[in-house]
Amino acid sequence: SLWAGVSLMVTSSLLQFAMQGKSIARAFSGLGAIFGRGRGKQAADDPLARIEVPSSWFGGGFLLLSLGTILTARFGFGIPVVYGALAVLLSFVLCIVACRVTGETDTTPVGPLGKITQLTYGVLIPQNMTANLMTASITGNTASTAADLLTDLKSGYLLGANPRKQFLAQFIGCFVGTAVIVPFFYILVPDASALGGDKFPAPAAQVWAGVAKLLSVGLGALHPSARWGMAIGGAVGLLIPILEIVLPAKARKWVPSASGLGLSFVIPAWNSLSMFLGALAGWIFEKVNAKQSEQYVIPVASGLIAGESIMGVAVALLSVLHVLE
Repeated sequence: SLWAGVSLMVTSSLLQFAMQGKSIARAFSGLGAIFGRGRGKQAADDPLARIEVPSSWFGGGFLLLSLGTILTARFGFGIPVVYGALAVLLSFVLCIVACRVTGETDTTPVGPLGKITQLTYGVLIPQNMTANLMTASITGNTASTAADLLTDLKSGYLLGANPRKQFLAQFIGCFVGTAVIVPFFYILVPDASALGGDKFPAPAAQVWAGVAKLLSVGLGALHPSARWGMAIGGAVGLLIPILEIVLPAKARKWVPSASGLGLSFVIPAWNSLSMFLGALAGWIFEKVNAKQSEQYVIPVASGLIAGESIMGVAVALLSVLHVLE
């Protein structure tokens, strides 16, 4: 089901994006402006231009950080420069998918999208498991970050925050976050042997490792059912956007979300069940009292998610400090 779900999400998202011809044209014209000479006096006099992120920041940052990523992959993990550059380019495609899935479901399928890169490099460098995992990390984390930052940007717009200041805050957060996360990671996970056990089963990491080992002998090692799943999932992913166009307006509400359908193939069953129960409870509450539902559903749901996450980290830290055994 993993391969079917990933294929479904990728083909559907890319087809839906391709059908947005005007949006693609605007995107390319925007990229042209980034690497061009500027937008002239009219743009300089635009008050919105003074609070938006300058295009030159993207152009310069992209070139500098892409080079840094490629060099890190080459000298840190032995990945050839060509394949490191390919991972950067592939990140653009997966960012499109991640942003669309996050926009529709509020869940970013980082692991499944990383499998696309693993599959690609399983064909290109079948004997190099390090390259398989690290290039998947480049594309997967890039897609995850793109989706997360779009969520932040949307929240900032709703609150009236200055986009340029949001960007600067996020840029500073890269350094502050690294200074905080790395030490805490080593406290929680002192060495690799701590992963994969009862305390840190790391199911997503286990899947990534299993796929890397599987593809180390080439695509031919993939089970025929997985290849059939990819083909069928890809076909369904292409069919759903077409149905949304050709069906009458009244019938379109019965067409399932390709992103939601594909995501259900790749996350654990208990996650799908939890989402269903939460959605059902929220729907019932909305039918009983729509006004209170609008006021309380999102804060309560956010509290449940945040509370579980904070308690999970607290329990892990107390266990490391031997307060809890």
